Amino acid sequence: MDFYKIPLSLDSQLDKLESAIDQFVNKKLDPIKFRVTRVLHGVYEQRTRDTYMVRLRCPSGGVTPHQFRGIGEIAEKYTGEDVHVTTRQELQLHYVKVEDILAVLKELKEYGISSFGGGGNTVRNIITSPHAGILEGEAFDVEPYAIALTTRMIAEEDSSNLPRKFKIAFSSNENDTAITQSTCLGFVAKFNDAGEKGFEVYVSGGMGGNPIIGHKLLDFIHESKVYHVARALKTMFDQNGDRRRKYKSRIKFLWKKLGEDKFKELFLAEYNVIKDDESLALKLEPILNEVRATSLASKTITSSEFEIWKQRFVKPQKQEGLSYIMLPLVLGDILTEDIYKLCDFLDHFGDNVLRCDRKQNLYLRNIPNKYLGNAFEVIMSMGKTLADKPFIISNMVNCTGAQTCKLGICLPRGLAPRIRERVLQSNLDLDALSDFNINISGCPNTCGMHHVADLGFFGKAARNDGNLYPAYNVLAGAKIGKGKTEYASIYGNVAAHNVPNLVSEFLGDYIPKKGQYQNYQEYLEKEGIDFLKSLCDKYHEAPSLVEDASYYTDFGAKHQMNLSDMGEGECSAGMFDMIGVDNKHIARLQKEIEASSPTASNLYDLLYYSANMLLVTRGADPKTNSDSMALFVEYFIDTNLVSKSYNDIITLGKLELKEELLKHEAKVLALAKDVQNLYANMDDSLKFENVKEAKKVKETDPSSLLVKKDFRGVGCPMNFVKAKVVLETMSSSEKLELLLDDGEPIANVPGSLKAEGHRIIFQNQNKEGYWTILVEKA
Repeated sequence: MDFYKIPLSLDSQLDKLESAIDQFVNKKLDPIKFRVTRVLHGVYEQRTRDTYMVRLRCPSGGVTPHQFRGIGEIAEKYTGEDVHVTTRQELQLHYVKVEDILAVLKELKEYGISSFGGGGNTVRNIITSPHAGILEGEAFDVEPYAIALTTRMIAEEDSSNLPRKFKIAFSSNENDTAITQSTCLGFVAKFNDAGEKGFEVYVSGGMGGNPIIGHKLLDFIHESKVYHVARALKTMFDQNGDRRRKYKSRIKFLWKKLGEDKFKELFLAEYNVIKDDESLALKLEPILNEVRATSLASKTITSSEFEIWKQRFVKPQKQEGLSYIMLPLVLGDILTEDIYKLCDFLDHFGDNVLRCDRKQNLYLRNIPNKYLGNAFEVIMSMGKTLADKPFIISNMVNCTGAQTCKLGICLPRGLAPRIRERVLQSNLDLDALSDFNINISGCPNTCGMHHVADLGFFGKAARNDGNLYPAYNVLAGAKIGKGKTEYASIYGNVAAHNVPNLVSEFLGDYIPKKGQYQNYQEYLEKEGIDFLKSLCDKYHEAPSLVEDASYYTDFGAKHQMNLSDMGEGECSAGMFDMIGVDNKHIARLQKEIEASSPTASNLYDLLYYSANMLLVTRGADPKTNSDSMALFVEYFIDTNLVSKSYNDIITLGKLELKEELLKHEAKVLALAKDVQNLYANMDDSLKFENVKEAKKVKETDPSSLLVKKDFRGVGCPMNFVKAKVVLETMSSSEKLELLLDDGEPIANVPGSLKAEGHRIIFQNQNKEGYWTILVEKA
């Protein structure tokens, strides 16, 4: 069973990463440019120097026992650490050394696992309910759609160069357990009046520091149109998203910027072009939830512990004779030794037996009831991995926080055990809270999903007499459901060391009163909010440093709180980060030249950075300084974006006649200024004003109706990006003739262009082996 198919282009992407790692290790590549390359592969720098986290793609949370065992072996071999379950149904490896990154990714590929798209401005992991396909009450199983859409979208070149990350979720019914209104694109399964399968579609939701509830885009689409909607929204986002301001670049901000009517107009302009193309429909493969024959001898257990375990953790599936089992993980971690035990057991029941949950737990599925005794025996041997009280750990979600994340302010992984200890001391009836969620994030970003918590916290830094101490904002009251999702509201903030007491006292008030109210929301409205506010007032401040210094060191920290080791977020690393590196060099050199007599060396460097700075917007991939200057001529001088008067100094640069540049100081400085002005006038979709003028010229020039480009020797995805750039300068119905290599280029580029609405008139393979394709501009 495959939860997705790895695209053919992954090998070339790994080759680029290998080159980037080699250059970075040998100090030949700027760290920011290295970040842009590695983050595409889900590789993030941690706070511990020279260590990295690797995030693995697991659509619908799915992973086979064979794959899971392989992931455990790789973790043990290269990190010696646990494997971590994330709040987006993925798996993460931590503390990977830079020299091991490539080996880890190549070994994962052998197991059919990829990290590509695990970070950066890409199509991220597509999520569903962990119980999709096995519970009564769902409209239908949504997993096949999530899996097929993953395979299709990660193979498309433009999925890895978007304005910002693009998240997709599927829910099986109106309970909306995948929280589709909190993501970029959400599908909720339903039937129309004619009994046809389909989806209600939501867009432009998101959490983070600026949480926005998603909006209904379409009341119903037929199940065959899932890809059409995703493709159209991705294209519309690619063309209209704000690439320049990464903190305002998510789809949720695009809705706010454009307004509902304009947003829908732009979406429909893309959707209507492709909606009737039946060839774009996803090829669905049913996910079989069934009994698999096994020679394993079943075990009968009659102990009270076994009965308690079944009551707490085991639930029946809609498939007769099968059950699913929750594995409540401590802090979302599973030891490698326990991975092996678990997989040895699961091997008896096939591939479709394991899911990761957004609450950072694991679920076993399709376990025959006769083998529950065997499952109990295996699971009870995993003592260090699992929690004995489901509420205290399994319903407490926490991000890694400042322990590893560069953006983290506080340490949720240190706080969670302290909450557990304090609540256990209170002797509360915790079994009454099996559906109660406590979510903790180490900063305003929502990796711990605090906006959708019953009781939520996110970290902040507070001060007392000028001294920093860890603190948390306190939220409560999220509502989840199709079309009625509401985020939790903030009711105060408290010192981190007071959070365990606040939680214990709040639950101590709620649990005895739970039976008096229809639900938790009614309790909050009638009295819970007022009581929570009073607790926030009670526990708001920390004592002075002299009175109790412990308040100033976070749970699990080794020193008093300071923010000096915080870093820049890496999720949004992309094109503008690379442009920014060259722009800083230009500004530095301009100051140096203007402050003193120029040298041949700094004039040459200024010329190079000016030529190189905007090439990334054209999909160009120079290998040398001379390549950069030649490509600058092709993309900026020959297209009249920059004056042809600069050809002479570019020629000197290509020939590395640095001393000759001393005669042209003013022209080199003028070119740098022109490039900076061009950048300043670039719109959000990477288009320059002069491109519009170029279009007008082409429309009046009959000789330009057929544009020819030779992209042989250009690998994926650069060949597709280059084709897009050319098509941007063309008018509707103009023809573009492309020469492409056999293999990945011909397998990927025509389909990607077609998905963007362009028409492939023909594609023919020549005797020499390369391909000619003729494209009509949409």
